[in-house]
Amino acid sequence: MTHRRRIWITGIGVVAPNGIGKEAFWQALREGKSGISRIQSFDASSLPCRIAGEVRGFDPCDFVDGKRARRMARATQFAVASARMACEDACLSLEQVPQESFAVVFGISTSAMDMIEREHKVFLRRGVSRMLPYGIVSATPQSVTGEVVAELGLPGSVRTVSTGCAAGLDAVGQGLELIRSGGATTVLAGGSDAAITELIVAGLCALNIMSRNNERPEEASCPFDARRDGGVLSEAGGAVILEEEGAARLRGAVPYAEVVGYGEAGEVERQMPGTGLQRAMDRALADAGISPSAIDHISAHAPSDPLLDAIECKAIRRVFGSRTRRIPVTSIKSMLGNPFAGIGILQTAAACLSFAQGILPPTINYRYPDPECDVDCVGTRPRMCEPEYILINSHGFGGSNSSLILRRCHR
Repeated sequence: MTHRRRIWITGIGVVAPNGIGKEAFWQALREGKSGISRIQSFDASSLPCRIAGEVRGFDPCDFVDGKRARRMARATQFAVASARMACEDACLSLEQVPQESFAVVFGISTSAMDMIEREHKVFLRRGVSRMLPYGIVSATPQSVTGEVVAELGLPGSVRTVSTGCAAGLDAVGQGLELIRSGGATTVLAGGSDAAITELIVAGLCALNIMSRNNERPEEASCPFDARRDGGVLSEAGGAVILEEEGAARLRGAVPYAEVVGYGEAGEVERQMPGTGLQRAMDRALADAGISPSAIDHISAHAPSDPLLDAIECKAIRRVFGSRTRRIPVTSIKSMLGNPFAGIGILQTAAACLSFAQGILPPTINYRYPDPECDVDCVGTRPRMCEPEYILINSHGFGGSNSSLILRRCHR
C-alpha cells in the first residue's frame, strides 16, 4: 500500500467583513457579530437589495506599498494581505522552503468588477487617454495570484482556480493534491473576491436571489431559517499555509489541523438537485478513508437561499442517513454573507479555530427552523464541542460542488 503524505495547516490569514486578522475574525464568530450592513461603497438607494457584507477599516497600505496598492483591484489587495498574514502566522520564512517545493494556488470567481466598472466610467466621460494603462490587466482573475507571488517574492508553481463560490475550497483541495503527489512540500492556498459593485448587485437583484431585508441588515442572512428570503453578497479574502508534515516538523511548525479528504463534483439540470454536492461529500469521505459516522461537525455552504439551503440539507441526509440530526451544522454566512471565492477559505479558517478552541460558531438569526432543513443547526449561541473530523461544503454557480475534510491534529 502506498504511503500517503500527511498535510498540515500551519498558518491562517483573514480579511472578512466582521474582522481583519484571525483573532478579530474568531472573536466576531464566537460573539455572533454580523458584518452585514447598508452598502456604503456606492449609492444603492435605487436597488431592491441595499445591504452587503463590506470590509470596513481595511487599509491596503498596511500590507502593500501605497503606489502598488493603487494598481491593485480590491480583491487583489485582500489576497495579498491575507497571504502575508498566513505566512506570518505560520512563522514561515521563504528562505526555509526550496523554490521547487513551493506553490501558490488562489481561487477567485470573478474579474475585478470594481476596477472594470470604474475604468468604463472614465472611458465614457473622459476618453481612452485618461484610463489607467494597467487597469484591464489588473482586473483579470490571474492577476490576484500574480500579485501575491510578486509582493511576497514567492517562488515555485502558480495556479489560479475559478469555480465560483467553490474556488477557495478548491484551492485548498488542489494544494492537498500537489503535496500528496510530490509536486510541492508547502502551498499557500487562498481565495478572494470583492464584487460589491453597482452592476453586480443589480444583476443579482435581477436574478431575484438577494435578501430584501434592508431595514435590519444584520438579520438578513438567516440560513436554514423559515424566514429567509435570499442571500447577502459580501467581500473577503483568506489564505492558509499547507505543509507536508515532515517539512513542518523539521522547522518546528505548530499545526491547526490536518487536511485528510477532498472531493468535487459537477451537477447538471437533469440530475436530482444536490446530487453534485452529495457526490462531493462521498468522494471526500472516500479520499479520507473514513465512514460518514466519523464526521463530528459540518460547516455548510448554506447561503440563506430558500432553495439551496434545503437542497444541501437533503444531500446531507442522503449521505449521513439517521445520523443527520446528531451532527451539528453551522453556516458562518449568517454573519458574513457570501463573499464568493473567499468563503471556502474562511470556513476552513473557522474550522481550524474550532479545533483549537473547542467551540463551534453559531448560525445567528436561526430562530424559526424550516422543516425542509431538518439538521441539527447550531443556533444563535456558540456550542462547546471537541470535534475529531469536520466536513466543509461549498457550492458554486455553474454546478461546482466541493467538500473538504479536516482532522484534529494529534502531534
